[in-house]
Amino acid sequence: MDKRTVLFIALAAAAFAGCIGEDRGPGEEEEEVRERMAEAVGDLAAYRFEIMMDQKVEFFNFDRQDSLEGERVSLRWMGEINLTDLSSKEVSVSRRTDLAGERVAEDEIEVYILKGTLYQKMGNEWIGLFQPDPARGIEKIDQMAHLLEMIDRSDVAIEGAERRDGLDQYRLKVTPDDDTAYGIMLGQISSVNPRLPLMIDMMGLFAEGSKLEWTVWISRETFLPAESRITTVYTAGPGVLRVPPDSPEDLQIRFETLEVRRFGGYHEPVVVVLPEGARGAPVLQPEIPAEEDEAFPEG
Repeated sequence: MDKRTVLFIALAAAAFAGCIGEDRGPGEEEEEVRERMAEAVGDLAAYRFEIMMDQKVEFFNFDRQDSLEGERVSLRWMGEINLTDLSSKEVSVSRRTDLAGERVAEDEIEVYILKGTLYQKMGNEWIGLFQPDPARGIEKIDQMAHLLEMIDRSDVAIEGAERRDGLDQYRLKVTPDDDTAYGIMLGQISSVNPRLPLMIDMMGLFAEGSKLEWTVWISRETFLPAESRITTVYTAGPGVLRVPPDSPEDLQIRFETLEVRRFGGYHEPVVVVLPEGARGAPVLQPEIPAEEDEAFPEG
């Protein structure tokens, strides 16, 4: 650890002495914040979330290959979860445009989980899928739990305190471990196009062409997260792109992403009600492998 890092931690500790506890050593404030956040999240009965992701991908010198110059992708995903009765509602809208904004494609997905069944709108029709393990189904979409798991694998430093949206909040700088950072990179690039990671040496990109900044704000009163903001830039150039040997040497793909997750509605009632069209939807039984079938015996 260099002298500047030690000095930064010492200054942070001095600035926040008395906010959480007196006479704390370097890093102890951050550890207490982490522990109190985990306790607060563990007591949650319900919450609401909003996820916004804006991405831009640019293809440089691919015009000679008759490829697009790039595109913009935006996602707006809103949800509410009742962790007591294992129910949820999610609505997401994704939008794609070329860089000029001339060609536009939109897609909307609406999903409910209620009484052990997942309901999803497919086109204009609804379909249901029985969930043999409702708790596991909720775990997959529990955005708060996912955020906490990633933070738990990361280094956290208190950068300051500020008032945002009428609340006093800590501002935390989060530095993820390599596995978490790599997972963020893979997820973001795959969300643009699942085939793009096949064109790229992802380990090489992670080592040479990636930049990630991550800030989390949490309430100073409740220690519950208010917002997570991740900005990334990934540049895949020569030596990283998997292209034919006769391709131009100056090909490059650049990804920019802003990913914002907002949380709220803590402990407010979340009552999930199916829309009229979903109530009579056919409910399918999933195919369960034999080894898993024993865990869900009939009766």
